[in-house]
Amino acid sequence: MMLTAALAIFFIALVKAFHLGKKSEQHKQTENALKITTTRLEVENEVNQKSDGDVRSALSHWVRGK
Repeated sequence: MMLTAALAIFFIALVKAFHLGKKSEQHKQTENALKITTTRLEVENEVNQKSDGDVRSALSHWVRGK
């Protein structure tokens, strides 16, 4: 009887640990997606503010610089 209770407590703790790990990983992925989206929107906004010729020139310099 004691062994069964100990095993039940162990498995409950194990499930809670996995659940917390899952929530933590989901939070990290959400933060990463937010950073990526923010960067994309900043770049898109910067590109939209420039004329076509300026965008081509900037991209040309960027490609040559690498």
